[in-house]
Amino acid sequence: MPTTDELEAADREHAMAIAELKLRVKGHGEAIDRHEHHMQKLDETVTDLRVTLSRVATKDDIGELRGDIANKFDERLRDAQRSIPEKVAVVFSAGMFLIAIITLVVSLSHGHG
Repeated sequence: MPTTDELEAADREHAMAIAELKLRVKGHGEAIDRHEHHMQKLDETVTDLRVTLSRVATKDDIGELRGDIANKFDERLRDAQRSIPEKVAVVFSAGMFLIAIITLVVSLSHGHG
């Protein structure tokens, strides 16, 4: 039969083992909480990725965009081409006006000389 000292020593060993097990259980609980938090973040990331993927342009969207850009470019090019003759006409008219003034000045200066 064990003595009182041996029983008390065994109780102390058991108490220490129980305390150690409680610490391990607490550590595992904290690790599980961290993993659950990490899993929650991963779930949120997956949800965000799914939403982002649903917003990605399709081939049809890109085709429509290309068509819109091409139409806008053609329209602006036509407008620019239409404005060139008008600009040339204005410059030509201004040149003819200057020539007329120079001719007038020259003829007036020769007429008085």
